[in-house]
Amino acid sequence: MISLAIFDFDGTLFDTHESISQTIKLTFDALLPTQAPPESEIHRLISSGAGLADTFQALHPSPSEFTPSVENEWIEKYRALYATHGQLLVKAFPGAKELLAELNTHKVPIAIVSNKGVAAVKTALERNCLEGYVPEDLIIGDKTPGAKRKPDPASFVDVLVPVLRERYGLGNVDPASVLVVGDTVADVQFAKNIGSKVCWCRYGYGDPEACQKAGPDFAVDSLGGVVGIVKQ
Repeated sequence: MISLAIFDFDGTLFDTHESISQTIKLTFDALLPTQAPPESEIHRLISSGAGLADTFQALHPSPSEFTPSVENEWIEKYRALYATHGQLLVKAFPGAKELLAELNTHKVPIAIVSNKGVAAVKTALERNCLEGYVPEDLIIGDKTPGAKRKPDPASFVDVLVPVLRERYGLGNVDPASVLVVGDTVADVQFAKNIGSKVCWCRYGYGDPEACQKAGPDFAVDSLGGVVGIVKQ
């Protein structure tokens, strides 16, 4: 049995592709209506697991003009639109509730490490009746102090481990007993960087060839397939 399960959010626990794509388009409609980006480029960035700042910088027609203040404006607009429009399109993948319940039954701590904001993750969990399965202090988002974007191991080493030690009494979290579940190359590399096992979710948004080449320990076609791995 594993000692900790770390889940990615987009494309792993939740189907958010349409919500992200639509909200990106709405953000451009609001801030730069004549420069809508091509759908293929939006899809590519979603598949790469890019954060909001990198996504908008890549899509903006004049990257040199994408200053920190402009970046903040775009991210704030996106998050406001996501809260009112995008969340309506978010839904948990089949098997999510059963998997989280199985982990809870075996008293395995569950963490979520995402490039999303914590508020968006919590709202999606609540809207899909999953809020009781993941402790709020184990949800790591893009603005969580000490966290860095995957595959950087900081979210595990500098954030999760101290929280698990101080609030959950887990004095020694052995990375070898941790399971990372995600759908992109960044998730696979994140697991490799912390020394844990990793389950690649083939149904998600990551590039199949790149993810396979990264060498995941397990691969599943649904969240139901993760249950058997958890019990090993």
